[in-house]
Amino acid sequence: MPTPTQRPSAWKVAGITAASGVVGFLSFMVLLGLSLEDEEIGVRFAALMFLDFFLGLLAVGLLPLALRRAPVGVGLTIIVLSGLSSMAFPAACLCIVRIAALRRPRSLIATIVAFAVAVAAGVVVNPLDPGDQGLGWIFLVSLVPLLVLVLIGLNRGARAQLIVSLRHEADSARREQDARADQARLAERTRIAREMHDTLAHRLSLISMHAGALEYRSDLDAETIRSTAGILRETAHKAAMELRTVLTVLREEEAEAAPQPNIASIPALVDSARAAGTDVTLSIAPPLLATEADAPADATSRHLYRVAQEGITNAQKHAPGHPVTVSLTGAPGHGITVKVSNPVSGPPRRSPDGLGLIGLAERARLSGGSFESGARQGIYTTKVEVPW
Repeated sequence: MPTPTQRPSAWKVAGITAASGVVGFLSFMVLLGLSLEDEEIGVRFAALMFLDFFLGLLAVGLLPLALRRAPVGVGLTIIVLSGLSSMAFPAACLCIVRIAALRRPRSLIATIVAFAVAVAAGVVVNPLDPGDQGLGWIFLVSLVPLLVLVLIGLNRGARAQLIVSLRHEADSARREQDARADQARLAERTRIAREMHDTLAHRLSLISMHAGALEYRSDLDAETIRSTAGILRETAHKAAMELRTVLTVLREEEAEAAPQPNIASIPALVDSARAAGTDVTLSIAPPLLATEADAPADATSRHLYRVAQEGITNAQKHAPGHPVTVSLTGAPGHGITVKVSNPVSGPPRRSPDGLGLIGLAERARLSGGSFESGARQGIYTTKVEVPW
């Protein structure tokens, strides 16, 4: 199963690249010194040393791209270059570990093939002496460092997967705890309201009884009427206070002071996702950001924000490490289309309940639009169209 490995930061990549360049240059100098003892300086020797140094610089230059953007494509290239350049070997080792951390069988097979090509290229450039053990022995010995690097990468990938799994479990436990707390608060408010209802009904009955006595009794003296009126006033005041209490405990929690998100909030949402390590590309048609009277309705704008939010969240959870594309197009009279797409490896993984997609479909239905979601040709797309 692919592992959601997080891309290293730019500063970390810069440090790794610098260290790889230094180690590679030292390896090149050691090889150069050993070669000068056994070979005469000629045109072929100078050309090989220049090729070694040039390809090493190229590998070190490509290393940041392999560590952050394209670990498989660029990493395999660096591994092949290491067969012709001793300076590229440290960078190739880092690429093998990075690819193995992804825990993708096809990528591992491609890495083994690229490593075999690199070994073969090295043998072609530096032919074996008659006294050497042979090509098979060289491939067998080369498998040892390859195996060690692959095991290191698999271990790193397993650890990253465990961390992500634990984080998801912690988030799920927190949400369940919040839901239980909300249910407990609601149950307590309901209980209090029922208790206050009984008391309020009793006080209203007293008011009705005393008011009826004043209405039908004509033989009451002034003092009795004054006393009864005082009881009515006091009981009515207490009933009003208890009614206010009932309304308070039954009232839903106050709305947040922050304004509701809309289309204009999507760039901030994308920036937040990028800060978390997700590569997100955003495009919004200019009419959608208009502030004139013909701008999208507030409810529609909120729905579109939720669609983008749910699409990015699903991509982070079920296709980590892949780039995400968010596009919003439309114009007055032509409707609005929001599309969130990302590559997937293998069948898309969904949450057990699927409530997020159900919620998006419900928002589209309430807006009078349509909802589509699914994978096609390795791209998972969530698409919502609403009228405007």
